[in-house]
Amino acid sequence: MAHSVEQWADYLSSQMPRGKAWPTDPDSSIQLYIKGFAPRLAEAEFSADQLLLEMRPETTVQLLTDWEEYLGLPECNVGGNTFDERRAAATEKYHRKGGVQLWSIEETLAFYGITVIVYEHWPHHCLRGCDYPLWPDEYRLTVIIDGSSADANAAQCLLSKLAIGGIQYIVEV
Repeated sequence: MAHSVEQWADYLSSQMPRGKAWPTDPDSSIQLYIKGFAPRLAEAEFSADQLLLEMRPETTVQLLTDWEEYLGLPECNVGGNTFDERRAAATEKYHRKGGVQLWSIEETLAFYGITVIVYEHWPHHCLRGCDYPLWPDEYRLTVIIDGSSADANAAQCLLSKLAIGGIQYIVEV
């Protein structure tokens, strides 16, 4: 969308008043003066076009650190350090949805390379059979981690930092 330097010079020249005091000869001092402004306007327009890319984390380049600060990244020192991995983490967190949904917890941890299975335990009530287990409220969701204790620690850190739905996550290794 950026205009060339020549287009800016033509535009500025067309905005000047007409008359003998304002010569339109390309070698006149006023036209050379106008041509001196044109490169700066072209640079400003190009910079504005580049700034449009910084409005969303998936296209940001210059403001990635600002996006990370805004989104509270990096989370628990999990994830990569390359530019593309950092931008992918910012994009994922910016578009994250789901709250305390089972799929949301699984997808969030899967993004960081931690494979989990989340089981939901429903509370006992009078319509359930007598052999249905009594689950206390703090064990409503059970997160089973398929991996090492480092994955378990990273998962606990991520889940507690996310504080999805205000739930406290207890990880037993």
